[in-house]
Amino acid sequence: MTLPHALTGVRVLDFTWVRAGPWATRWLGAFGAEIIKIEWPENLDILRSNRMVIPPGVEPGPNAPGQFADTNVNKRGITLNVRTPRGLEIARRLAAISDIVMENFSSRVMQKWGLGYEDLKKLRSDIIYVSMAGFGHTGRNHHYTTMGPSAQALSGQTFLSACQASRRPAGAGRIWTTPAACTASWGPSRRCAIATLRGRGSTSTCRR
Repeated sequence: MTLPHALTGVRVLDFTWVRAGPWATRWLGAFGAEIIKIEWPENLDILRSNRMVIPPGVEPGPNAPGQFADTNVNKRGITLNVRTPRGLEIARRLAAISDIVMENFSSRVMQKWGLGYEDLKKLRSDIIYVSMAGFGHTGRNHHYTTMGPSAQALSGQTFLSACQASRRPAGAGRIWTTPAACTASWGPSRRCAIATLRGRGSTSTCRR
């Protein structure tokens, strides 16, 4: 007899993109949760870009890059334009039947669309909302967009990874700091979602 997974019956609405966010929801899916990944029709997840590594013999296309497939395994997918009334309504209906909503935009994006925590809590009072805004939700820079290179530079990791001979910063790219930063983001976010599921009723928001 096949035993159920730990998160069987849990639905996650996944607004994350690129690496750190989708990697968190990927592992929630591995534990049995149903993941519904939301993408924008005119601006798909950049890991779908054909400049990424495509396995030999695979025809180039939005589903071809291996990195996207690995990061988004165990997920359903839908494209929505939430700037239209119909797209926003569908997003809200999905949120109303989901246990967890996860996003990794800057702090202003979901609120601007009317999909922030306070908005979604009106649709489902026990919704678990995990935000991975790079600069958080308070402070002078909270509305800034964050990607790996900026996080590396602002944290000092770019300087610390400098070449020993010249002491020149190594810069952005697939250096050790990129996966390290991703791990520092998706690990706590995933654990936060699971812990809040267990203690539902005491708190419903967790921000990284």
